[in-house]
Parts: sequence; structure tokens; C-alpha cells
Amino acid sequence: MNLDKRDRLVLFTLLSVAILFTILFYLDINRKIGIGDREVVGTIFFKNNIVQRKFEDEVIWEKLENNSSLTNKDTIRSEAFSDALIRLKDGTEINIDENSMFNLDLTGEEPNLEFTQGSLEVKKNESQKSQLKITSSGSEINVDSGNVKIERSKERELSLFVEKGKTTIKQKDGKSVAVDEGKKAEFKKTGIEIKKIPVVLLAPSSQKLFYAEPDDVSVHFQWKVESGYEDPILEISRSPNFQMIFINEKVEGTQADFRLKEGTFYWRLKVKNKTGSGNEFSEINKFFVSKMESFQGESPEQGTVIPFVQTYPLVTLTWTKLSTANSYKLIVSNSPKLTNPIKQLETTANQISYDDFKEGTYYWKVIGKSAFPDTKDRESQTLSFTVKKQNNVPAPKWLRPSPNSEISADEIKQNQAILIWDGNAELKSYQLKISKDSKMANIVFSEETASNFLVPNWNQLGKGTFYASIIGKSKEGKETETSALLSFAVVDKKKIPEPEVDPNENKPSQKLEPKLEMMSPNGTVVQMKGKSSLEFQWKVTGVAGERYDLVLYQHNGDKKIAIYKITTKDSKHTLKDLSILDEGSFSWDLSVYKDSSLLLSRKGSFILALDQFKSLKPSDIEFISPKRLYKEKR
Repeated sequence: MNLDKRDRLVLFTLLSVAILFTILFYLDINRKIGIGDREVVGTIFFKNNIVQRKFEDEVIWEKLENNSSLTNKDTIRSEAFSDALIRLKDGTEINIDENSMFNLDLTGEEPNLEFTQGSLEVKKNESQKSQLKITSSGSEINVDSGNVKIERSKERELSLFVEKGKTTIKQKDGKSVAVDEGKKAEFKKTGIEIKKIPVVLLAPSSQKLFYAEPDDVSVHFQWKVESGYEDPILEISRSPNFQMIFINEKVEGTQADFRLKEGTFYWRLKVKNKTGSGNEFSEINKFFVSKMESFQGESPEQGTVIPFVQTYPLVTLTWTKLSTANSYKLIVSNSPKLTNPIKQLETTANQISYDDFKEGTYYWKVIGKSAFPDTKDRESQTLSFTVKKQNNVPAPKWLRPSPNSEISADEIKQNQAILIWDGNAELKSYQLKISKDSKMANIVFSEETASNFLVPNWNQLGKGTFYASIIGKSKEGKETETSALLSFAVVDKKKIPEPEVDPNENKPSQKLEPKLEMMSPNGTVVQMKGKSSLEFQWKVTGVAGERYDLVLYQHNGDKKIAIYKITTKDSKHTLKDLSILDEGSFSWDLSVYKDSSLLLSRKGSFILALDQFKSLKPSDIEFISPKRLYKEKR
């Protein structure tokens, strides 16, 4: 079919409009929505898997993370195998289970929670005089104080359990019904039926956290059966609606013990009514079994000496992030026993920076405040660092490449051949020199830079062995000593190292030192254009690890924020949710465990770019060394 000029113009216009709106739709659905001037009413202090919220004036659902702020009139929903603990500003706690949704409106003197589906628990702060009104299916549930649980699914009508306190239900016809402590209300077509809860669940309490030791843990169950009921059967499930029950056991007495592996669990008791009217159920309690996460101070490392000449150094204290903690308490003291702290701070972040540490030795630790009731807080080991005044700024230290290493043509082509050194905030610039001889007589490259990295003109240098040195310059023009001499070779292709050989047996040795090698991404610029995932790979030799903990950090100026964590048994991991990433500098920590003991740990760093590296300016990039966070002062 032949199209004339006008038809082609119309077709081109329609295609352009379609492409434009497709792009706009994609950008809109993937954009991060800021809170702006919306009123913050609470915080998600713990969540499992996918929990989302939608602002009142938006149509896009946004993923929530631990410590995300909630605003007035947000709609919250959870997907399968997901749940969250929410704390409002007045102290009220809301626990939302999987496949649940509600809208929160705290406008005026009568707070309202509109419950749509699923199950949730509300713990009302007794010190607050105002009621919390829960609306669902035309009924109003007014919570004066105490704990209530609400369940609703497509198959069942609304059910209300009053664990503690007193609750009033206002029906569609305007009549009010009081539901006292220890009773439940079932909403049926014929009306509201109020019954006594046949079994009181004593332990484990709702939201209790257990730590697997190392693969499972013994959980003690305890209950009290009310008079008129018999033949208790304990049921434990992974879902709140008990669609998949993997423990269904008749129990004697008032207690039992079961060993359980990692996961979220729901439990209840089924009893028989002695009057012969069938089986009845207790309320449902939820508890968690989790692996014991590593919790330790990261930086400064034990015994680190932080030098300065005139300006007090910027000291950034960082620690591992706990998924089971909702805040951290940092303690810094001049005493090894941390008596008379000079700094105490509670924060939801996993780092803090100070620029007022004077000369001396400091001791510090962090306490992870548990987000779960009846669960002990976690404490890191006490670490020390020393701030030491010097007459001269120390010479820069090489970070990359390693001494006597090779730089291949492929690395140069992919813009990954970068010279990096450990800088100092008191230095204004650095003079880099590259020579073809170890005496630095034949200088082939020389450049001054304000950054702690540089990409030479490799095509100009050519192939061969080279030697490099750096001199730092202060704002006053005073130079540091020359750095150690770095030797490296530029080659077409790197040599493959030969395996270790036992001279007695003339075959590869079987005794290898334990080693963890960060394969990728490490010390590279990762081009994300056109990619749908980010691949992490590592190699362990000389030891058999049972599990690996990977924590990914994003760096923004002096801040280092943990944005992702995964535990795996494989020696690689694919990150598919790229929405958590942005252009810039990243680092990742990898820990190897066996029998819950830490065997090895290493750090890697990389840069993410959405376009070719050559389009980035030095000011766009900040390199992070494995040992410390560094930022130039301009």
C-alpha cells in the first residue's frame, strides 16, 4: 500500500504522540512521590516483603520501606506473605497482615480507620482520651483503649476480637453493642453475635520475635481453655486465613513446644463446645522466627588512627542495619567502659558524622532498639579509634590499581581503568605523575586534580610497565611527602594465574587459605542503560560457607545509607528491583557464615551510570574506599 505525503505525516504524528504518552506514563508510574507539605501521622517501623501506600491525591501505589513516614489519608495495602507494624504519633500501633488494606484519616477530633479487607490488630494507647473509629461494611467500631483484632475475607463476614479493653460497635440501624474484654463479635446477615473467646492465648504473645539457632528454634506455646470447651487442637499456619496448615495437632494440658524454621507464623486453638454446637476458635496470634543478623560497628574500624593537621577531621560512624530494629542508640565515650558518654544519640539511620572530635582516643558502640515486644535490644561490640594531630598531612595512599597489577585493553575500553587514592579533606589538590622508569626520570604523564581519582589518557601512554606517584597540596600551598611508588602494567589481555602447585606431589595444592573475592561489581563503572537487573558475584576459596549476607549501600555526600539486604546460599545474586537505585556511588558488604559464625567479610564499591562514562564530569563522581568514606572539601 502506497501512502501519500499527507498520510505519512498523519501516521508519523500519531506514532509520535503514542510514544510521547507511553514515555510519560512510564515516568509517572515509576516516579518517587515526595511527601511535600502533607501531614505526617505515623511511621512504618517494621515491614516484611511488599507493603505499599497511595496518597489521597495520587493514583500511583508506592513501595514503603522500614521507617517510611505515613501521612494523613494514606491508603495502605500489603501483598501476599507481607505484613507491617505501624506506629502513629499518639502511640497507637497498627499491625497489618498479608493481603490487607485500610485508609487512615486522622482529621478532626475523631480519628477514623476505614478497613477494607484482610486482618489487622490495633493497640490503642490508653493515655489518649480520643477514640479510634474503625469503619467497615457500614458498621462502626469505636476503640476506647486496649487491643482489638479485626478479620475480613471474601469468604467470611467481619470478625472482631477484643483482647484487652472495651469496644463499642455501632450498627447500620444506629443501635450500639458493647464488646467487653475476652469476647468476640461476629458480623452476620442476621446481626451481630457476641461470644466469649473460648481460649485465651498466653504465649507467644502477638508480634513476638524468636531467633533461629541456627536453623530453627523451639517455640513454647501456652494457653488457657475456658470452661465449657474441650479437646484443644493447636493449629499453626503461614497465612492468617489458615489456608495452608502445616501443624494440626491435638494437645493435652495447657502448653506445648514445637521447633520452627525462619518465617512469619500464625497460631490458634480449635476447641469443641461441650454443648455439642460444633468447633470454635480462639483469636489468632502472629509471631516471627528470624535468623540472627550480624550487628556490628563498621567504621571507623577497631584501632583506626584518624590524622589531622589544623582542621578537626570529619569522622563518620557507621554500623550494620538491622531489619528487626526501629531505631539505634549511639554511645561515644573517652572510657573503654563507656562511662560518662560525651555523645549519645538516638536515630533511625545507620550512620552519623561529627567534625568536633578533638585529639584523643574514643570508644563507641551502638544499641539496636527492637521493634518487637518482649524482645531484647541488640548491642554491638565496643570499638575504638584515635584522632591524632600531626605536623604534616600524610602522603596519599594508593587504593587502585593494586601494586604490580595489570590493566587490560578491555578495562580501558569500558572506562574502568581508573587510578584512585585515599585523599584528605585538608588537601586542596593532588599532583599525579606517571613515568616509564622507577626513578621517575622519564615523566610521560602529569596532571593536577582536586579529586582523589583520575583517568589518564591511556591511548597516549600506550602499552608497557609504568610507575606512578602522588603529592598532595594544602590550601596554603604546602606539599605532602611523595606517596609510595605504584607499579602497574598496561597490556592487551590479562594473564590467567596458574593454580597453586604442591612441589612434593606436582599437582594443585588442596590446602588453600580462606579467601573471599568480590568479583563484580567492584571498582568499576556499571553502565545500566538498557539493563533490567544488577548482578552481584563473588568467589570463596579454602572454606565452605553455608550462607551469605549482602548489604548494599548508596553514598550521597557524607551519607552512607543501606538500601537493600539479602541472605542467600548461592555465590551470586541478581537484584531485579532497580527502582531502589539511582546514579552515583555505591558500596556493598558481603559476609560469609557457617553455623551462625562469621567466617569472612569483604567490601566492594562501584558507580552506576545511565549513560557512557565519558559523559560524566569528575564533579559528578565520588569514589569510596573500602575502609573509609571520603569527601573533598571545596
